[in-house]
Order: sequence, then structure tokens, then C-alpha cells
Amino acid sequence: MNRNTFWSILLLLLIIGCTNEVVSTKYNALTVQGGEINGFNSPSRSEFSETLPAGSQLTFYSQGGIHADELLLSYNGNTWEGESSLEWKDTQEAADGMCFCPPLYRNHPSFYLDGILSDQLYAQVTAQHGENIHLSFQHLFARVVFDVSNKLNNQISQIEFTPSLSVISVTPESGEVTCQETANSLFMERNEQGKYAFLVPPDTLSISIRIHTATGQCYDRRLETYPFSSGHEYSCAIKLTGEEIGISTVEDFIAFTHLINGETYGERSLEEFGEKTGENMTYYLLNDLTFTEEESAQVQMIGKYGSSTSSEKRLFNDIFDGNGHSLTNLQLNTPVGGYYYFGLFSGLSATGVVKNLIIDQAVYDNPDNTDRASFLVGLNRGEINHCMLQNSTIKDIDPFSGFGGLTYQNEGSIINCHIDEIYLSSELQYGNIVTRNNQKGRIINCAVTNCNLNKAQYPSGFICATSKNGEIQNCYLKGNAGEKNYAICLQATDTEIRCCYYDTGTKAPIGNDYVVSPSDSIMKYGNLLSITENNLYQILNQWVRDSGARLFPDFSFLLWEKGETLPAILVSP
Repeated sequence: MNRNTFWSILLLLLIIGCTNEVVSTKYNALTVQGGEINGFNSPSRSEFSETLPAGSQLTFYSQGGIHADELLLSYNGNTWEGESSLEWKDTQEAADGMCFCPPLYRNHPSFYLDGILSDQLYAQVTAQHGENIHLSFQHLFARVVFDVSNKLNNQISQIEFTPSLSVISVTPESGEVTCQETANSLFMERNEQGKYAFLVPPDTLSISIRIHTATGQCYDRRLETYPFSSGHEYSCAIKLTGEEIGISTVEDFIAFTHLINGETYGERSLEEFGEKTGENMTYYLLNDLTFTEEESAQVQMIGKYGSSTSSEKRLFNDIFDGNGHSLTNLQLNTPVGGYYYFGLFSGLSATGVVKNLIIDQAVYDNPDNTDRASFLVGLNRGEINHCMLQNSTIKDIDPFSGFGGLTYQNEGSIINCHIDEIYLSSELQYGNIVTRNNQKGRIINCAVTNCNLNKAQYPSGFICATSKNGEIQNCYLKGNAGEKNYAICLQATDTEIRCCYYDTGTKAPIGNDYVVSPSDSIMKYGNLLSITENNLYQILNQWVRDSGARLFPDFSFLLWEKGETLPAILVSP
């Protein structure tokens, strides 16, 4: 063989061999990382409560560009490794798969240990050809926490739970859980905390409860059929008949909103949540409640009051006492028809009262709902007293609509209320923080702080758009954004506006030619004036003790104190 020819052939072979090896290493090799675990009810995949320890194992199932079936991988604290390395096939397909930790097999023997459903984590895999994979795990089953009252828990020797369904299999490709009817019971010994938690299938089921006491008595209870979702936690209260009445759990609140509207809800009754006080019922909130998106969808608007002659006109006539507790993360997006006032309460009658309630992190997201919308009360003819609305967002609404924070239309009284950090995230013609219209209504001893209405297109007022034959007294504003909004209202007609204070960065107090007399004390406060951030709370309290007590003897006004970041905050009774 010619020597030059030989070296040319050899060099060509080396180049071909090296090229194939580089492509295989760079393009087909696959790394699997990630051990983060989302907690129950975690709102975001970016918020993890814990991480899997090194040594954890999973089974990997995948179709498409990655083929894996019951592939066992172990975690070294950074990557997942098996006996052989994972590789992309040469088909250019994407991969769809599921990982299960602890390992889950096609013929899994049992999901229960000593009668208790074991926690099962899963991570869904969706990757384009050539990508590496990062896993974040969710809980496959739902968690139920039964909160037993102290009085009842002190009598317990053992508590028995019997879910109506049990898990028999899980489809590896989808994570779909298959259940069967069951009569297997879970027994738990008494604990001091009175909290009894266990897992249930993500399905619609009921739970029977039998409480065994130290004296040999048994109490039977039943959680009626309820849809449980994967990765969510549910809290249920158990108490003796005749114990403190009221709304203790999210499930209670959902039931209350159905029952108060005249609908049935399992075997529940309104008497569980309230008592007769004079001519009215008073319903009590006993705990802070946090809602998932699915639970918010089950909450009904209380009452249904329409503006057209053909509309229903149901108002809440009773008293709802929040006892200082909060409703957190309510998603207000239930359609109710374009002619209805919208809020958690559609409307309050002249005898209706909502008091001592905090609405926190609510989201209004309903562009086709109504042009008379608010977070709390659509139409107020009664009393909103000592309520706080905070950290909430007006997300999506018909741009030609108007919005009021606490109420859309105030024809009653709003007293001792504070609205803080309300944000308008989409364009809206008019935005108001307390109410859209104040018609013969009273807004007294209230605060509006740190609200942002920059996306409102036309001028209005932070407290209200219009006030006719109404009163606005002893209110203050601080840190609000919205250059088109006046501090108090756009237009005031035959209205008393007195002893109201706004910070130096805010536009003029009233838009129309409202004549302000010296006694009205509608003024900016600041470091160079007699009223400053340091003494504003004292000025507000002076009005409460003097003018408030004299002019409104039937109202119980709260006092103010200096806050850490705000010049004045209301003091809870």
C-alpha cells in the first residue's frame, strides 16, 4: 500500500470516530436533578417546604424521546443515578413521564401501612428533546386534619376514622388514582393537641368518625361527601353538640354560604353557625380561614341583589361577626349575571351587619360579571363595622365598569374600617377604595393607605367617586398612588366632609367646587404643619372622644394608635 494513502485513510477514520463520539456524549446524554417537595396547599412550584435526603429512591416512567419503565434511580443530593445512564433516543421526540418517590411499581402490593395510607410523592416530566430534567415533587394524596375541641378531646381514649374509599392502584404514566369502596378503619390514640391527621385519596368521598371515650361512651360523626384534591390539606372541626357555635373551617364557611341562600348542603344546618340575637341571627367566624382556588369556587355570593326589575333582590338581613378573624386568598370570580351587585355579600339590608372581619389577599378576577363590583359588600344599606381589607388585587374586570373596595354602593354606615394595599392590575375607567357611590351613607373613622389605582383611566376619589346627602368624617389617607384620583371624592353634593386628613403627596381632596369652611378641617398633614404623622392618631382620637361621642351616640368608635409604618392604626377592642 502507498504510505501516503494509508495515513490519509487512517486520519479519515479517526475523524469519523471522534465526531460520532462527541455527538453521542453532548446530545444524547441526560441528567436528572432536583429533590424539592411542595408542601400541602403550596401555591407555587417555586415555594418548597423541604428537600428529599440523599439516598432517596424513585421509579421513573417515560414515553417518547426517553424510554423508561420502572427504572430505579437513587438520589445523591444533587442528581438521580441508576445502574445505566439515561439517554435521549435519536427520534427528536419530546418526553412525557412521571417519577414516584418512594418507588411505585405497576403491581404495587399496597399503599397502606398498618391501615394508614402512606405518603406518595410524584414529579411530572415534560421535556423537549435534548434537555436535562429537573424534578420538583408534589403530594399525590390529600391530607385531612380533624381539629377536636378541647372539651371533647379531654374525654377521648381513641378516635376511629373510616373513609368511604381506599386506594387500590396508581397508573404510572398519568398518576391517576383508582379507588374502591372500603370499610377499613384507622384508629388513633388521643393526643394532647386534639389534632388528628391522615391521608385520603384525591377523590370524592365521605369519612365516618367514631369517638371512643374513657367512660365507654361513643360519639358518631360524619364528614359528608366532599371532593378532595391531590396535594391539598383540609381542616375539619369536631365538637360536642351545644359547644361553641360558629364557622370553624373552610368547609363550614362553604356550607354557610349555601345554607344562607336557602340551599341544602348535606345534613348541615344554619343553626350550627349562629344563634338568635334579638330579631336577627348572628353568625360567628371562629378561626382564620385560608382558601384554595378550588375551595373559593365553591363559595357562593351571600344573597343576590339585582338592579333590574326582573332581578332577584335578596339581601343579608342578619349579623356576621368575624371576631377579628381573617378570610385569606378568596378568589372572587363566580359569575352572577351582569345586573347584580357583586361582593362576598351581594347586599346588606338596613338590619344587616358585617363586623370584625379581615379580608386578606383576595383577588377579584371576573371581567364578564357585573359593573357593580366590590370585595366585601355590593350594596350596603346596613353597617360595615371594624372590617379590614388588605393586600388584595383587582385583577381582571370589564374596563367600562366601576369598582369599590369595601362596597360598590353605600347607603348605610361604614365605620372603624381600614383598607390597605389594594392594587389595580388592569385598566379600569374608575376605581375607588372605600365605595363607588356614597348615597345618604356615612363613612366615619376610617383609613385608606398604600393603595395603587394608577391604571384608572378617569378621575375619581380614593374614598368615593360621588357623595350625595352623605357624611365623611374623621378619616385619613396615606401613601396612595393614582394621579387622577382626588384624595377624598370626585364630586360631593349636600355632603358633610369634616376632620379628614391626607398626606402631602396626594392630589386635592375634592374635585368639584366644594366649599370648605375652617371648621371642616380637611387638610394635608406633614412635618411643617400642626398636624404631623407623629400626632395624627391623637387628632383622630380627639374627634372620637368629643364630636364622635356627641354626634353619633349609637356608634361605638374605636381609638387609634401610632403604627410602625403608618401614622395611625385602629386599636382592636
